[in-house]
Amino acid sequence: MIIASGQTLTADMYGGFTGSGRYAPAIFRRMADSQELFAYPSRAELTFEIKMRNETIEASHALLSSGVAFATFYYSACNDRFWSLTGDGGFELRPGSPASEAIRDIFNNGESYAFECATAMMIVFYKALIETISEDRFNEIFQHLFLWDWQNHPFFPLKNAYRVGQGIPGDVRYFKNPEVSPQTPQWQGENAVDLSDHLYYGHGIGILSPDQIITELNKYRRRGAEISAFLMSNATRPDYLSLSSLANGSQTEGIRVAAGTSFYTF
Repeated sequence: MIIASGQTLTADMYGGFTGSGRYAPAIFRRMADSQELFAYPSRAELTFEIKMRNETIEASHALLSSGVAFATFYYSACNDRFWSLTGDGGFELRPGSPASEAIRDIFNNGESYAFECATAMMIVFYKALIETISEDRFNEIFQHLFLWDWQNHPFFPLKNAYRVGQGIPGDVRYFKNPEVSPQTPQWQGENAVDLSDHLYYGHGIGILSPDQIITELNKYRRRGAEISAFLMSNATRPDYLSLSSLANGSQTEGIRVAAGTSFYTF
């Protein structure tokens, strides 16, 4: 269910949001038909979320095509023109490097990069935000960016939604492999972006249906395993309302930021 400006919007009203991207109608209809409540002060915040969800899907396709490699933290790699590789396999933005250029470089020079699937999800989210707000605003806010696992910038809050049912395109879902082989712990699960049309993108696994992802994960179970991999009922989402406020110029002073090995105060 969608409520914006106190009005309930139904699935057949998607036409007002087609300008938010090619996946916008599917996103809007899924939100309107969902048992979850999506409430917004105005249509502007709803439009922002639909646009950013659309760009999350677009970024997923772009990352798959970029040539980036899957790697565990120990074998992570990055372009040292924009990033410093930390001892734990994270990427710390080099001082003076525009954050938008550094993120775009991952998509444009993918052969220079290797990382695991949670880091990939944050890269997709950041790329989606770059395409949703002005690039100057993004660079102003994210001067100290650190990519490692699910670590997110303080100005990029994440939410964990529970029991989302079918979920919404642009969600990041998790396929859990509870009896993974100890020889392949990296396949204990897969973070994957809901692309709509019953397809998901997971870094290192590609674009597959849920059943295909489960089949792939089941190849890496321990000997004698009896429990299949499965899609969990929760979803990871950006806090779209907070990000829309940030995009509109909300103040960010007085916040302490940890970025890799460094700390900064705005």
